[in-house]
Amino acid sequence: MKKPIIVGFYGYSNSGKTTLIERLIKELTFRGRKVSAIKQSKHPITMDTEGKDTYRFSKAGAYPVILASTVETNFMFNRSLEINEIIELIITINKPDMIIIESARDDGIKKIRVGDIDIRENTIWTYDGNFENLIEKILDGGK
Repeated sequence: MKKPIIVGFYGYSNSGKTTLIERLIKELTFRGRKVSAIKQSKHPITMDTEGKDTYRFSKAGAYPVILASTVETNFMFNRSLEINEIIELIITINKPDMIIIESARDDGIKKIRVGDIDIRENTIWTYDGNFENLIEKILDGGK
């Protein structure tokens, strides 16, 4: 199996990262690419709700906890995973052509800077508003 293209985006809050990534995902899937996305956060947030069944299972020691409904399936690991672990899980489960990471911090991930923020390790490009150039840069694997 071919390895997916992995690219991260970073920038200040409200710099347009999410809107840009959403547009990018729509365009890439329109072009026939299978895209997965990761949103990283430096804040201690959780998707689980105290008192709900999944919360209770997690607190009892289950690992991972999975919520399977008629509209979606959520996997919850009651610990923080390293980005490489998350990427490997996505590749195993979904076999995407591309993985896009919002707020990428890991030095090993190729990144695109959005806005005027300090440049991070492994930044391959600063988004200049030219969406077609962005598509080309990404489809080229960040070369």
